[in-house]
Amino acid sequence: MTAFISHSFENKPEFENVTDALALRGVAFWNPAEIRPGASLREQLRSAVERCKLCIFIATRKSVDSSWCGAELGAFWGAGKPIIVYLAEASLTDDELPQIVQGDVWERRISKIADRAKEIAAQSSTEGGLRLPQRDSSVSQLTVEQLEKMIFGAVSLAAATAKDGAAPSSFEEVGSAVRNVAGKVLAGFQASETASRDVLDNWHNKILWVDDRPENNVYERQAMESMGLEFTLALSTTEALHVLSTRRFAAIISDMGRKEGPREGYALLEALRARDKSTPFFIYAGSNAPQHRREAALRGAQGSTNIAEDLVEMVTRSLPTGT
Repeated sequence: MTAFISHSFENKPEFENVTDALALRGVAFWNPAEIRPGASLREQLRSAVERCKLCIFIATRKSVDSSWCGAELGAFWGAGKPIIVYLAEASLTDDELPQIVQGDVWERRISKIADRAKEIAAQSSTEGGLRLPQRDSSVSQLTVEQLEKMIFGAVSLAAATAKDGAAPSSFEEVGSAVRNVAGKVLAGFQASETASRDVLDNWHNKILWVDDRPENNVYERQAMESMGLEFTLALSTTEALHVLSTRRFAAIISDMGRKEGPREGYALLEALRARDKSTPFFIYAGSNAPQHRREAALRGAQGSTNIAEDLVEMVTRSLPTGT
């Protein structure tokens, strides 16, 4: 049983996040690295589609505009094979997706995508002769201290994800929650490590978090601190702008409503964009409604969510890798 991951080659980080999640669950996938130079790309893709039993479509504006992705989706649809839609770009609306998958159920959590792929895999005993993905060999070279930090980060992220829902009722549920986020912690750790290794300035792992109730986000910060990120906290827009006037950050996270006003997150974003067009800005608030994600994108934010796992993914994906 093998998954085909339809994506734009410009969305390599999103592709790697999906493959990490599949690897953690033992789901085989076709790797584009197997493409042979000098042979017909069309024929190699056709062969891969025929051998795979399901398609995971990484939906971004790049992939939606890709004729190759359109052809891949058409092949799976025509063959009656399941297509799982991973909405990797928050601002995309259902009517912007390829017509073949419009109206289908889509998902923004990679853990749910991988779980569904595993369910489909369990329904078939055919592996298609393709190899399982190999984990990054650098994992075996981690120090005990680094592994401890990553384990702590996975537990913290699982706690952050579950804090607004029902508490796990068994040890097995706790273990499952931690496993689901372990791949994200590893990916974030590697992204942070790459950023700190490839650049000389000392701001590339620094995050400004603006929230008048920082105690609400302890688990999220602990998870990202385990990846090597460092946080400066600000309680208000005024305090945040003062800090930003003297220091540079790799990204900014802000809540929405504060004592200053119910939409103070946008007030900070507007003030920031008046003088800084490039620093990634993320809204972490109580709503994950599509209209709020669209509004955030239109105002110049790089993401908006109320899901801890998604926040960690968006922030670590935005980390700079060069000066």
